Order: sequence, then C-alpha cells, then structure tokens
Amino acid sequence: MSEQLLELTRTVLAERDLDRMLTLAIDGVIELCRAERGMILLFNPEGKLVGEVARNLRREELDCPEFQLSRTILERVRAEGRPFWHPNVLEDPSIERCESMMRLLLLSVICQPIRDLGRTFGVLYLDNRSAEGAFTEDSARQVESFLALVALAASHALERRHLTRHIGLLSNKLRTRFDFNAIVARDPKMLEVLKMVSQVADSDATVLIRGESGTGKELIARAIHLNSRRRDKPFVPVNCGALPESLLESELFGHVRGAFTGAVRDHPGWFERAEEGTLLLDEVGELPPSLQVKLLRVLENGDYSRVGSTQISQAGARVVAATNCDLEELVREGRVRQDFLYRLNVVEICLPPLRERRSDLPLLIRRLIDQHAGRRGPKRIAPEAERLLLAYDYPGNIRELQNIMHRAVLLSEEDTIEVKHLPETILGPRLAGLALEANGDGITLGEEGFRAAKQAIVERFEREYLGRCLRRTGGNISQAARLARIDYKNFYTKIQQYGMDAAKYR
Repeated sequence: MSEQLLELTRTVLAERDLDRMLTLAIDGVIELCRAERGMILLFNPEGKLVGEVARNLRREELDCPEFQLSRTILERVRAEGRPFWHPNVLEDPSIERCESMMRLLLLSVICQPIRDLGRTFGVLYLDNRSAEGAFTEDSARQVESFLALVALAASHALERRHLTRHIGLLSNKLRTRFDFNAIVARDPKMLEVLKMVSQVADSDATVLIRGESGTGKELIARAIHLNSRRRDKPFVPVNCGALPESLLESELFGHVRGAFTGAVRDHPGWFERAEEGTLLLDEVGELPPSLQVKLLRVLENGDYSRVGSTQISQAGARVVAATNCDLEELVREGRVRQDFLYRLNVVEICLPPLRERRSDLPLLIRRLIDQHAGRRGPKRIAPEAERLLLAYDYPGNIRELQNIMHRAVLLSEEDTIEVKHLPETILGPRLAGLALEANGDGITLGEEGFRAAKQAIVERFEREYLGRCLRRTGGNISQAARLARIDYKNFYTKIQQYGMDAAKYR
C-alpha cells in the first residue's frame, strides 16, 4: 500500500464528524486517482439517503451532482453490491449507453460499494473524461483497499449521527411543552429561570422580567407565551422606548377617527392586536408617568379606551413587562410610580448576565457557530480562540456574543475559527500580556503602529503554537494538524509561510 494511501487512511480514521469524514475521504481519493469528480453516498437500513458529498479535483462542491455524474452506474453498484471499474465505459458491453453518459462524455469510471458486516450501506463513485486520466486497475485496487479500511469507521460515524438525532428527537419531545429550544441553559441560574417560566406560564399573572441589555428577555417572554394556553394567539412585542411620548398612548390603546390631526381612520392599539394573547412591554421603565396611570388601570381591571373615544373596552391580553433599568431607583427619582411598579411586579424573573452563567458559554458558542455557518458547512474553533471567548466578560451579554461569532464565521475562510478572527475587544488583554512578556518591563511603542504591532504578535503566537504541535508529534504534520484541530492543508500552508521544517522536530 502506498504511503499516500496510508496517510489518507490515517487522516480519515482520525475524524469523528461524519460530514467532515466524507469530505476528507472524497477529496483524498479524487487526488489519489486524479479523478475529475467524485461522490460518496450513504444510506440507512431502510435505503434512505442520509449522507452525500460530491466534489471535483479542485475541492469544490458539485452544485447539482445528479446532472454531473452517472447515476446509472452508481445505482447498479448499490443494487448489486459489486465494484465496477473500466478505463472506457463506452466499450463495456455490460453498460447500456444511456443519455446521461453521452451527455457527460464519460470515459473512465470507478464505482465501489461501501460495506460493513455484509451490508452495502454506501457507494463511492469517481469518473474522468480524458484518455490521459483513464483509471488503471491499480487505482481501482487502491480505492477498494481504502474503503475496506475506512468502511467500519464510516459505519460507526453514521450510527453516531443516527443516535444523536434520536436523542435530539427525544429531547425535543420533552422540551416541546415548554418550547425552550431557542434558550441554551445548563447553568443552575438559568435552569432556575426556566423552572419559574414553566410554573407561571399558564397563569394570567403579570410577569416582570429583569436583566441587563442583551440577556434574552424577549426569548423568555416568548417561552412564557408559547407554554401558556394563549400559545395559538398573538405574541406582540413592543419597545416602549422606541416611540415619542406623543404617540405612545395612541399606539398602546389605539385611537378613533378625528381624535387628533392626522387621525383619518380608526386605529387599533397594541392591546387589541394582542387580544387573548400576550403583550410584551419591553423597556417598560421608559413609559412616562402620565401613561403609567392609564396602564395601571388596565392592569387592575382590564378597562381602557381608545384615544378620542368614551367607549370602555376590556383588555384580554396578558401583560409581560421587561426592563434593564433599576425600577426602584426610578421610583426614587420620580420617573416610575410606585403603585405602577407594585402592579407590574406580581411575578419577577431575573435573568443572570452572561458572565454569571459561564457554563453555558461552550454551548452558546457552538450553537452560534452552527447558526451563522449555514451553507458554508461545519466550522470548528481553535482551542486558543475558544479559551479567549470563555474568559471574556461580555458586557453586551448574548447579543455581543452573537455579533462576535457572526463576525468570526464571516472572516474565517477555512473551516476553523482562529484567534485572528476575533475582535480586538477579545484580543486586547491577551495581546497586552504577550507584549509584556516579550518586553519584560512594558509595551514598546514603535513607529509601525497598532495594526502592525498586533499582526507581529499574532504571527509570533502562530509560529510558537505550530512549533509546539510539531514537537509534540515528532514532526508528523498530519498528527500535528489534528492536535491543532485545523485542516492538514491549512497547517502545511502555515508552516511553509513561516519557513518551518517539520523534519527538525523529529
């Protein structure tokens, strides 16, 4: 077996994520055989397609593989469970010349079943359209040898994915009642919040949600609504600080035609729009005292009138309020009425800031990476970058973390989020520490400026980190790349960039 094939096998076997494993396998086999295109399909025991990757020699995804590959050969190998290889399929009497083969101008094809315990659960397909690239019998044997070695690992990865999804479905069934799927919570403080949500959700009590800006107060309000008997009615979130005082009463209670200049028709207010549902009054501390009096009446007996009308209406919406202000301090300042605060604060839910629920950070980071990666494919985060994210205090809470991870995903062109993709607010303390370590008695201010100085420190870190990985693995680049959790090609490019010789670390 060739050294290239052994190295490819080791790389694929070291990968536990199924999608990443398939991508590494097809890219490696395409390069090994110099194929133009390739594809791997995996099926569950019921024959349903559960894994697919289609790539070309340039390591690009095939947008519509069903129109670029011979499904005839692929389906035949899957059905019969026997390998197929021919240097020129047009000369193979066992293959009927179908429209797709003529359209694709296919010449040479290798198609191998992927088997485990006597069951064909996948197919690997490669093709070429030039005589120079015709596959040899040796290429077909190498592909067969490779699949014999990695089939078990692929089968186990497929089983892990199935179990993970099964566990996820069970978890979703347990969580459906409370609809907490959008809320990441493992920290005891957040679990206590969710417990309280489940206890008060189905009542009609007014709830006051307190927490710093960006802690997810609206998410909690939605969880209260969706776990109540009002779940099929409207959920209306309103930012009380977003409108001028002159419009707030009209928006809150509605108005009738002719109530004021510009009121050319009747206008329903937020209470009417949220009828029988839930009305979220966000930033409730921003309401002026004059409006607090009218809202107090609604909270006490449900009565209100549209602006310009004497007709009394009955509010059927449940009120949930939210604030990031110290309402007691606003009472002392005369900006919030004390009776209004008492009426709002029937049930109080206090959301902890992100810095006080650090055990949730790894879950939040992973979810945000997956959320923002989207069609870019799965992304990893380098250990040093994750360490910095876990150590940061997040004054902007979850909203700030969302922005940081969105930025990092956009800037990371490859599959790994590294330190250089994080903003300066995260890097600042670490870079200062590196500079102090380098200069002993402080940071030296040179003519190169901040950006150049920062880049120099980042490069120093990368060089030292790559060197340590190589040293620990005895100069083995593949193992060092796995240790660093970055792609082999990226790792190799980096050490080339810094002029590092892996052989010196053996």
